[in-house]
Amino acid sequence: MHCWKTINLKNEYGSTWLTIVSITIFIIIFSFTFVLFGQLHPSFYKDDWLWIFLIWGIFLYPLHKLTHYFSLFGYRKSVKLRIRRDFLIIPVLIMRIKKEIPKNRYIFTLLAPFIFINGFVISLILLFPQFTHFLCIILSYHCSICLIDILYVKDLISAPRDSVIEETPKGYEILVPTKF
Repeated sequence: MHCWKTINLKNEYGSTWLTIVSITIFIIIFSFTFVLFGQLHPSFYKDDWLWIFLIWGIFLYPLHKLTHYFSLFGYRKSVKLRIRRDFLIIPVLIMRIKKEIPKNRYIFTLLAPFIFINGFVISLILLFPQFTHFLCIILSYHCSICLIDILYVKDLISAPRDSVIEETPKGYEILVPTKF
């Protein structure tokens, strides 16, 4: 196997650009979804369950990471998962992949939180229109978290079909088999 491409988004785009685009995505998606779902189901908004919204906000990123972890079902023995706490209450999950993963499986792993969590939040918006304002914030926040995953998928789509992905300290490497 030889390296076809190394992907390191912080070196490629820069932290400032990633932050600005993430905030922009948050604002655009919140504005669009709040207006859209407000038109579909006009209702009076309730603030009774604010504490649940705050808990969701704290635990959304760890849930996002756990969705990545569970989507690697067959590779769990080669995935190292550590839990760290920031600010005493915010759990941060750190995942390191110790084995090469096929390209298609890795693309599914990257897109799994976007599909499943956003699908769940959109169904909650449709079921509980009185909490549309909270749920649109959660949806927007999660879409901004998914920006990094979508940028990785954008780079992986153009990789050769039989390539595998390996995590290194420099970033993610796309490895292709050597042809004789």
